[in-house]
Amino acid sequence: MNPQFAVIDVGSNSVRLMLAVEENGRARALSKTLCSTRLATGIDRTHRLAPDRVKDTVEAIEAFRKTADAHRIGVLVYATSAVRDAENRDDFVRQVKDRTGLDVLVLSGEEEGNNAFRAVTGGKGTVFDIGGGSFQVVTGTQSQSVPCGCVRAKAVCDTDDPKTLERELFAWIDARAAIPATVPNPVYGVGGTITCIGALLAKQTRYDGSRLKTITLPLLDKLLSALCAMPEAQRLLHPLMTQKRGDIILQGCTILRYQMLRTHTETVIPSDRDGMEGIAEALILNR
Repeated sequence: MNPQFAVIDVGSNSVRLMLAVEENGRARALSKTLCSTRLATGIDRTHRLAPDRVKDTVEAIEAFRKTADAHRIGVLVYATSAVRDAENRDDFVRQVKDRTGLDVLVLSGEEEGNNAFRAVTGGKGTVFDIGGGSFQVVTGTQSQSVPCGCVRAKAVCDTDDPKTLERELFAWIDARAAIPATVPNPVYGVGGTITCIGALLAKQTRYDGSRLKTITLPLLDKLLSALCAMPEAQRLLHPLMTQKRGDIILQGCTILRYQMLRTHTETVIPSDRDGMEGIAEALILNR
């Protein structure tokens, strides 16, 4: 099936391209391609996007634009935490426009979370979304975005000791967040951290978003212990993590533990659908 439209997600850890079609008013992804550029690197220290990260990110957007052009389809580009928090966000948006001709829609944290909620829940339940620069907790009545994502967390606590990760990262997030003590079930999880965890728990060696394992706290704790015992060089070579996620997965697991413990959530259902489908349905398909 030929794609009908393309969405480019400019995230804090990676740039992603979704080629998709419309089916009964919903967006169905035909493919999702990822290029890790770590745009959020150093942003909490400098409050700016680093020139080398901007260069890599703009080049990734340009390459994805060429893919969409080859299919003769339109492209929607949006950016999330790293870009919205950067003092030089306007310069970044201008560079993308000059290089690719594309306008970048910079989402608020609330908009980011609501797009994921729209795509995944059918209007009921809760979404946990963990990105490189922020995480969201979204229900049908509220959307909270916290500037504590995996890339930022690694700069705060770079260790393989689970107790240290919990102590330092929980305190860091507590100073920035006041998430609800309970959230409606079912709870879904989106973003590369959570889908990677679901794939690891399913013992996959090649990612298959259709068979991700439901996450419980005992399973998450056991996985985190195993990952902490694994040398980082080995995590970077793992086919599910590689250099795109192997060095930030410990922080990602710890952020998910925080979300689950603080909201008294027993299970999280990983979803391969996420904000990319949500924004497509809101802005392209006008749902």
